[in-house]
Amino acid sequence: MSADTISWDDVAHLQRLGRPLHGVDLGGLDGSGRMLDTLLLNQVTWRGARLLGSRLQHVTFVDCDLREADFGGAVLEGCSFTRCKLSGSCWEGASLQQCAFALADLSASVWTKAEIALSAFTQVDLRGAVFAHAILHRTVATQCELTGLGLVHATLAQAVIPQADFRTIDVRGLVAQAAVLQGSRFDGMDLRGLVLQRCLLDGADFTDARLDGTDLREANLRKAVLARTSLREAKLDRALLLESQWSDVDAAGLACEGALFQSADLQRVSLTGAHATGSVWDHARLVDVDFDQAVLTYARFDHAVGERINFCHARLDHASFHNTRFVDADLRAAHTRRMRGTSSPRLVAEARALALETP
Repeated sequence: MSADTISWDDVAHLQRLGRPLHGVDLGGLDGSGRMLDTLLLNQVTWRGARLLGSRLQHVTFVDCDLREADFGGAVLEGCSFTRCKLSGSCWEGASLQQCAFALADLSASVWTKAEIALSAFTQVDLRGAVFAHAILHRTVATQCELTGLGLVHATLAQAVIPQADFRTIDVRGLVAQAAVLQGSRFDGMDLRGLVLQRCLLDGADFTDARLDGTDLREANLRKAVLARTSLREAKLDRALLLESQWSDVDAAGLACEGALFQSADLQRVSLTGAHATGSVWDHARLVDVDFDQAVLTYARFDHAVGERINFCHARLDHASFHNTRFVDADLRAAHTRRMRGTSSPRLVAEARALALETP
């Protein structure tokens, strides 16, 4: 079968025989609006392929040259692209389900308004790729080159992009919900007003980042680093901040009701006017922390340690300070109705467990 004579009838014949399409140049063959099902393309050249509005099911591309191919509005289900050249390709408005890209070049590709679900990008070159207004649902991108990636107004719904350097990614207007972004770098970034609800940000670095007004409700920020970070009026309600590191942070007006700061380390942190009802600070270390006018009703500081802590005008009604060791804590004009101190019987009961925690 020569490259000059290949037609869609030839492709259909190969499909019926269950044979692959191998080593041919499809040239200007137009696949727009076509249905391709259960086909293997190996070492096929199809530069500038037109597949607009096409439907591909269980189509496998291996070592193919698909540079500048147009998959605009196409529907792909169960397809895979291995070691394929796809730079400059267009996927605008495409829908992908259970698709896989491995060791592929997708640099400068365009995915505007695409919907990608249950798919995987593994060791893929995504430099300069544009995912503006795209939706990535339960999709994984691992070991990928992401420099210059555009996620402007994109939605990451339970997507997984671990250990990523977001400093080189455009995240303006990004909405991430229950996304896995642990170990990622956000240092020095302007993240004001973004939505990062319920995201896994374990070990993430937010040094010198601006998070004013950012929505981090129910996010997991275990061991996250927040140094010289601005969190003014950010939303951290019910967030997990276990063992997080805070230093020189401005978090005035922070909303962190029900947040867990257990074993966190806070130094030179402003939490003036914070809304922290029901927050938990057990075993935390607080140095030069300002809670002026903060709402800490039902908050818990059990076994916490620290010095130079300002609780002036704070609401500490029903708060618990069991075995708390604060030096130079200022409680002037604070509301302390039914605030609880150390319980001796409870301390005796906890003695063995506390001894095991001592390094």
